Amino acid sequence: MANNANRMNATNNQRPKKAETVSGKTFLISNRQSGAIIASSLIGVGVLTLPRDMTQTAGESAWIATIGGGLIAMFGMAIIVILSNRYPGKSIIEYAADALGPANHPMIGRLLSFPIFLALFLFWGSSTAIVARTFGEVVITTVLTKTPLEVIISTMLVTGFVLVMYNEEVLARVNEILLPIIVIPVLVIALSSLQSARLDNLLPVFNGNWGGLFKSILTTSGSYLGFEIMAVLYAKAEMSDKRMSGSMVGLAIPSFIYVLIVVSGIAVFGVEEIQLLAWPTLELVKTTAVPGLILERLESAFLGVWVAAVFTSVGNMYFTTAVIAKQALKLRSHRWIAVCLLPFFYWLSLRPQNVQELFQYQNWSGKFGIFIAFVVPVLLLIISLLRKQRGNSGENRKEAKPSYE
Repeated sequence: MANNANRMNATNNQRPKKAETVSGKTFLISNRQSGAIIASSLIGVGVLTLPRDMTQTAGESAWIATIGGGLIAMFGMAIIVILSNRYPGKSIIEYAADALGPANHPMIGRLLSFPIFLALFLFWGSSTAIVARTFGEVVITTVLTKTPLEVIISTMLVTGFVLVMYNEEVLARVNEILLPIIVIPVLVIALSSLQSARLDNLLPVFNGNWGGLFKSILTTSGSYLGFEIMAVLYAKAEMSDKRMSGSMVGLAIPSFIYVLIVVSGIAVFGVEEIQLLAWPTLELVKTTAVPGLILERLESAFLGVWVAAVFTSVGNMYFTTAVIAKQALKLRSHRWIAVCLLPFFYWLSLRPQNVQELFQYQNWSGKFGIFIAFVVPVLLLIISLLRKQRGNSGENRKEAKPSYE
């Protein structure tokens, strides 16, 4: 009997224990991972229509508007970083309640901040569905022409759902790993497309219409939406003096890619021809020939990389939608919310009857997103400064290290 008891104790001792962090602290998203999440969220389905969207309002000056839109996005990102530093360990849902409500009546703050939660939930939820639908439209028109649209959409949503079922650590690591896989091929292809460019298509550089240019810059800032998810994820990120610089690098990467794609598109096709193309960036890739490549059709490699970019965009927005719902409802886990959201996203993605209607949905979502990403954080920061609020510093997050299983 004693031998059996000893054997059972030895077996129990050999069972795996729950994962712990190296330093004994919970996992916190690093600055490098924060930058990767920002960049991966921005590079998605919008890349394929970017040259057409930019030239519709700015013409040959679209590349200037693209740079201006990136600078505005950096301003919005800086506001979110400042807010997150003032309320460490809290997401926008939580510090909005603190900023809007009295300290001794938190329920009033939660009620006053509910419209912000609802706006974020609707925007990120609709964006997830629109991205999945756009992905499906591109795939069935270019690669899998005989595959039903519903199958493509459901495949992407289920793949994103699998990512959402994990925690912030998995999300951060997936974005960190996939970012170079996405960025490097896109840069190579975009630079290679310049071999058939005509620089006279970029002229005139500026037509002197300052009002039209400023309007184009404001409209272009909607193409940089996605960075605002950090208003939620910074609650799980390490506190560091490099948080601001890390976020700016995360925005600078897609900004450079955007400018390069817009310049290449205008230089190769011209403003008038771009307006006639449904997916101008994909057509740009088709005109590109890279010496030494094994693939005869370069768009196949580009679409493979683009699928990874769409996956991170869908996963990131899906995750933040579920997390803010968990925080607003005071639940312990976001997983059951993610399960409930899956059929809702699928239903919502099928609402547009055709591609033109889908583009209209994208336009409406972009205008609404500009308000969410720029106006709401600025208002919250002003209120916080006027009330001289600053959240508790909480635990020391600067030395926290990621966990490993």
